[in-house]
Amino acid sequence: MNLYAPDYYPDFRCTAGKCRHTCCAGWEIDIDGDSLKRYRRMRGPFGKKINQCISEEGTPHFILGEEERCPLLNGENLCELILRRGEKELCQICADHPRFRNYWTGRTEIGLGLVCEEAGRLILGSGHPLRLIRLEGDEEEELPEDEKELMRLREELFRSVPGSGPAARLREYLIYRHLADALYDGRVEERIRFVREAAEEILAGWDGQDLPELTERARRFSDETEYDDEALEARLSGQKKPHA
Repeated sequence: MNLYAPDYYPDFRCTAGKCRHTCCAGWEIDIDGDSLKRYRRMRGPFGKKINQCISEEGTPHFILGEEERCPLLNGENLCELILRRGEKELCQICADHPRFRNYWTGRTEIGLGLVCEEAGRLILGSGHPLRLIRLEGDEEEELPEDEKELMRLREELFRSVPGSGPAARLREYLIYRHLADALYDGRVEERIRFVREAAEEILAGWDGQDLPELTERARRFSDETEYDDEALEARLSGQKKPHA
């Protein structure tokens, strides 16, 4: 299986305690089965602590504390699990964030979500149009005809992005992230409309110069819409119009 990513992807590094908007607060943190088994086998004081922080009611998850903070997030906004046991012990959702994936026949594309401010800095600060590089695999690809058509449409949308700079990078990101999901539900036109409305909403009132401001606008939008299934579905269904 071939794996592709935008060329800025290998430069991504979590800024950990320096991040102003930690991804370890304000989110439900589900625990996959393999990670749950590892955590339940942990012994000693830290093993006891981590197991006291887990609920298996419904989908296994960490029990959030005050301000919806992960119970393993310390006062310096650092993960105690990483500090004590290393990144290899992270559950899948924590290891993946802020990544997303597009699954095609014979290829997978990976990307970074704008909900992460460091990812936003890389995406919106890129000095050239979105360019995919191959990270893994050397297999020959043959997409089904419907996927070829969607791929061609995506390339047309990339070429139609006006201008350059951060506004263009934002539009490219939205196309890259959302159009491929039509592989699952066929909602091509709805996703194109959503991409256009989302870009206009994020860019409305931006002065065209302040990149940190645009990064924060994009982060808020991503948090409130891209990572909220109900909100995203409402946008795709045309039930919620962009804010003025």
